[in-house]
Amino acid sequence: MIETPHFAEIMKREFSRRVEKNPAYSLRSFARALQISSTTLSLIFSGSRVPSVQVTERLVSALSLSPKEESEFLASLIKVHKRKGVSSRKSYFLSRFSEDQVKDRRLNKAELDLKLFQVISDWYHYAIMMLMESEGAKPEPQWIAKQLGISVIEAKTALARLLSLGLLRPRKNGTLSVDASYLTTADKHVTTMALKKHQRQILEKSIQSLENDPIETRNISSLTMSIDPERLPKAKDMIEDFNQKLCAFLEGGNRKQVYQLSVALFPIQKIIRSTE
Repeated sequence: MIETPHFAEIMKREFSRRVEKNPAYSLRSFARALQISSTTLSLIFSGSRVPSVQVTERLVSALSLSPKEESEFLASLIKVHKRKGVSSRKSYFLSRFSEDQVKDRRLNKAELDLKLFQVISDWYHYAIMMLMESEGAKPEPQWIAKQLGISVIEAKTALARLLSLGLLRPRKNGTLSVDASYLTTADKHVTTMALKKHQRQILEKSIQSLENDPIETRNISSLTMSIDPERLPKAKDMIEDFNQKLCAFLEGGNRKQVYQLSVALFPIQKIIRSTE
């Protein structure tokens, strides 16, 4: 019987998490999200196949792993490749992902980075920051929880995290000010998983708003078009420019409510990729 390696167990946990949220979610859907074939995924799950460098990079990019889980995932793969008895000089995988590199990843993702990971991944951290900028804001977990529809524990933990990071700062009058000058999501090579989790949560909140909020308080629209893919980089720049201009306009008045702006541009025609 083939022992299931730890990296495969991590993948199985993520698959189970997605199935729990959507019972119709299939192994084929998971494979498509990971950009590998369903056959490859089944072999990895059974422990009879070890991902190559190319597949590993896809998995690390697509799985919703915390920094600690990412280090454990790579360390497990290194262990399996070493078990094959191939030296790092002969193994492309071991030269690409060495134990020292994984150790450096773990050291660089210290407590501060783990907290930033949470801030980026859970939508209500940003919402709390913007809530503190609104008129009549109260820096109290109970009040925040009621305003955002989250638990008091989530509000209390998030407040403590934001304060410890310096993203929220106490004022003399007992309120909180926002300092997000060094928090950016421009560098996505470290926090890709967190960003994906965050965007997934925002899309889910959009669906909730579609179902529950009156139409005069929201604007959710879409447009289907046939495009020139070479114009996508310019289109992304235009979207970013629009986001900034609309944000400046809406924040220029009396700030009384927290809103979320989400512009989604994505392919609905299947994109054929090489999976191996």
